[in-house]
Amino acid sequence: MTNSAKHPKVYRITMLSFGCVLFVYLFVQLGATEISSHVVRVGWYFALITVIYLGYQLIRASAYWECIADHKHVSYWDVVRIRLSGEAIQFITSSGPFLAEPAKVWLLRRRGLSTKSATAATVAEYLIYMFTSAAFAIAGLTYLLNNFDLSRPASVVVKIVVLVAGIFLLAAVCAILCRVYLIGILVKEVSRLPVIRKYLHFDEKDVSDTEDLLFEVLRDRPLRFLSILAVEFAAQALLVLELIVLLRSIGQPFPALHPFVIEAADKFVVLAFFFIPGHVGAAEGANALIFKMVGLPAAAGFTLAIVRRLRSLLVTGLGLALAPRWRDALRNREPD
Repeated sequence: MTNSAKHPKVYRITMLSFGCVLFVYLFVQLGATEISSHVVRVGWYFALITVIYLGYQLIRASAYWECIADHKHVSYWDVVRIRLSGEAIQFITSSGPFLAEPAKVWLLRRRGLSTKSATAATVAEYLIYMFTSAAFAIAGLTYLLNNFDLSRPASVVVKIVVLVAGIFLLAAVCAILCRVYLIGILVKEVSRLPVIRKYLHFDEKDVSDTEDLLFEVLRDRPLRFLSILAVEFAAQALLVLELIVLLRSIGQPFPALHPFVIEAADKFVVLAFFFIPGHVGAAEGANALIFKMVGLPAAAGFTLAIVRRLRSLLVTGLGLALAPRWRDALRNREPD
């Protein structure tokens, strides 16, 4: 095995080991007995939580399907399988969306779409979901800043997240309305970096054509875009509902807006800790901190991370079981 092949493996093992140590440390520090009690209390509610999460995946698959310009090659069921497969890749690797989204592109190509169409649909769905996540984060975290007594470090972190989310939304709106080929500009600039330019080769026309397909979803048909946006907000609402069910299952009283605020604060935890396989330890610590900020027991936040990890594991298993195998689809694939 070459050194280049060994290094990623060593890195993943190191990060996973760090996450496991952090998990055990937090489990002991926050109260092993209390956390275990919360997990047991969830009981049969776990089935409902899993169903809600599966509904979330099905709704996002619907948005993904609507982002595909031509449905003749791909059925909704195909897209569900592709989405679940992508979620499985994201859950079991340390790459987060950086590998999961390209994998979805590859699976769409196997189903018969051109590279440009598959890329545009995948990027469009992910961007629209990120729009809704950013909107949730801005609304929820602004409420958190104005209504809770946060420590200075926590307040600074929250303000930074709100600022970054706001800049992201503003840049996206300007790029869409003014038809700015922002992705092409970013790819071109990144390709000029000394280390990356040796490996990143792209055709400017291909990138431009892909962005044209992207604009068909984000700009050229406003009603279609708004319908997809509404679907993604519905998916976000299911995550809040999942949190409500969890809090009720463990007998934790909470004000009506707390689940919304917690979900808003939790939005970018996955992206922030993508380098830790399964976000082990990091997700538990972040959720414990978020719960503490809103005045709920940190142990309940730790429990939330465990329950969500378990339901994601079930969906991951489903995704691997349903992983599409289309050996003959390439014969009818759209030309690139």
